[in-house]
Amino acid sequence: MLIRDFMAREPVCLQPGDTLHQAAKIFSKYEIDGAPVVDESGKLVGIFTKTHIMRAIARGMPVETPVCQLMRRQVYTILEDDVPENAWEMALKHGIGRLPVVNRQNRLVGMMTRTRLVQAFEQKYKNIISFLNEVLNCALSGICAVDGKGMVVIFNRSAARITGLSVEQVVGRHVEEVIPQSGLLKVLQTGRASYGQKIVLHGATVIANQAPVIYEDRIIGAVSLFHDVSEVEALSQQLETVKRMAQELDTIINASSEGIALFDQAGRVLKLNRTYEQVEGVNGEEIQGLGAKELVQKGYLSFLAVLAALEKKGAASVIEHLRTGREVLTTATPIVDEQSGNIRRIVVNCRDLTELAELRRRLEEERARYHAELESLRWEARGAERLVAESSSMRDVLAVAERVAPFDSNVLILGESGTGKDLLARFIHHRSTRAAGPFIAVDCAAIPENLLESELFGYTAGAFTGAGRQGKPGLIEMADGGTLFLNEIGELSPGLQAKLLTVIQDKQVRRLGGVKSCPVNFRLIAATNRDLEQMVARGTFRRDLFYRINVIPIRIPPLRERSEDIIPLVHHFLHRFNKKFNVFRRLAPETLELLQHYSWPGNVRELENVMERLVVISVDEVIGPDSLPEQIRRTALSVLVKKGCPEPALLINLYRQLGSTRKVAAALGVNQSTVVRWLKKHGYNLSASRS
Repeated sequence: MLIRDFMAREPVCLQPGDTLHQAAKIFSKYEIDGAPVVDESGKLVGIFTKTHIMRAIARGMPVETPVCQLMRRQVYTILEDDVPENAWEMALKHGIGRLPVVNRQNRLVGMMTRTRLVQAFEQKYKNIISFLNEVLNCALSGICAVDGKGMVVIFNRSAARITGLSVEQVVGRHVEEVIPQSGLLKVLQTGRASYGQKIVLHGATVIANQAPVIYEDRIIGAVSLFHDVSEVEALSQQLETVKRMAQELDTIINASSEGIALFDQAGRVLKLNRTYEQVEGVNGEEIQGLGAKELVQKGYLSFLAVLAALEKKGAASVIEHLRTGREVLTTATPIVDEQSGNIRRIVVNCRDLTELAELRRRLEEERARYHAELESLRWEARGAERLVAESSSMRDVLAVAERVAPFDSNVLILGESGTGKDLLARFIHHRSTRAAGPFIAVDCAAIPENLLESELFGYTAGAFTGAGRQGKPGLIEMADGGTLFLNEIGELSPGLQAKLLTVIQDKQVRRLGGVKSCPVNFRLIAATNRDLEQMVARGTFRRDLFYRINVIPIRIPPLRERSEDIIPLVHHFLHRFNKKFNVFRRLAPETLELLQHYSWPGNVRELENVMERLVVISVDEVIGPDSLPEQIRRTALSVLVKKGCPEPALLINLYRQLGSTRKVAAALGVNQSTVVRWLKKHGYNLSASRS
């Protein structure tokens, strides 16, 4: 609605040359208080009112004075294509009772009074109310609204249709008289909305949403929106029955130990149960809609029976070796329409003939796994006893390990091969808060690179050729809740380093061939005998991975740097192997002396192997130095000679074995004169021995 729709057209106007007398006669004739002044072209030039006449009389001006001398030239106008709201705002702002209306050329076309503005607003609001009523009546949901006293003010056609009451019966009456079950009175009283309430209105079951109508923090009414669910409820009950029957049927089919598949009349896949998916190694959803012929061409041979049944239009059975390694008996049975005789569906039963062998294999695997876990537990139970630490350097290592064990920080154990890095890792695990969890040890150097990835991350069914049909969890998954020990981490390839970094950062692992990651919670302990910092500098080890694992570095010194631990370790291994082989062996002092002064390049592992050898091959109860490997005897004796304190019996035995001081000196890496001097010092007659 615009100003032109409500303005007074052809208003009474004055000319600039009209006199005061003429203006007064016009005002009296038309009973007006003022009039616009326009020029010959119709353009508005001013406004002249009774006030101007009274001012002229007060000043004694003659009645022949033209109005142009007194009129107000600054005139507030409004355009004819403007809206009433702007005119009302202008009238209030400037205290004007009437506004001249002009066109775009500033020519006067009408007058707008406050009375006409009120009429414009009244018409506009009537239009809005009519429009809103039509909107409410177009709504499919029933709408009922009450004022603050509970009197019904809105009741749309859908509400009348649902309840069976006419609008005239309801509007203007108290809601409790006509619809006592509506709940609107409670909303008025409490001011609380309610949603999704199932109520019965005049025999119709509806779902109602009710809310208070609030204006300026005051409840002025309440409204209810409701829709009829009687038919929907009946259909929902029927649908729920059908759905429950379908679920029960699906459960029965999936619980079957035989594979079951359903095809349409054209041989296209409709459904496979879980057993069939496992036997054939296929995802039923992925092949849904594919034809049996296409599936056979892709290598799914169990569907040959479907082709045979379609060809002969009768039941068909085939025995095939599947690419999953299984031998199956598949029977396809058509379901024929009794009236037309056409095939409607084909039901396929797939019986796994290798199931017993598979069960036997699983049993063996489980037994092997439990055996391995039992051995691991036994080994762990002895772990604390295996850590022998008499030297200050080794005691410092254990002290650091003891302090860091309760915390989940990553630990990097550094040390040469054979120093006992795996034992220290287990030591930390058993003193951590994860001691009750698994300890999964992975030797990164012992597993071929092409297998290490699947061992660490696991794989899904069919992830690669030869993958198990049920998939396999990786060692990282198995470490969930416990400790993952990666020994020789420096041997990882760059690709595995990147994947391992992602797992360490995100604490999530994704199996090979999988699309979803699963969370894992483990404490990482890594170990290596390599210089990772040099590898980082050379670019063969990721810098970011190094910083991730090198949170708490612990270096185990080699055995040659902690000679105080050699004799305690010797007695430890001697006791263990005596007990293991049910013998009793002792070491001669000379043997202990040589073991003490050997450098042990293979560290504790070499010492352990030597002690086992001595216990096994020694015939006498006392193990003499002659039972030691020749390399150990000579190397240790050379050290003793250089220190100037060799055991006489050891030196004499070596001289008797080699036959000359020159050979002894060469074997020990010393001067011949040194050998001669030591033999003479201990009273050995060289000349007598030569004769």
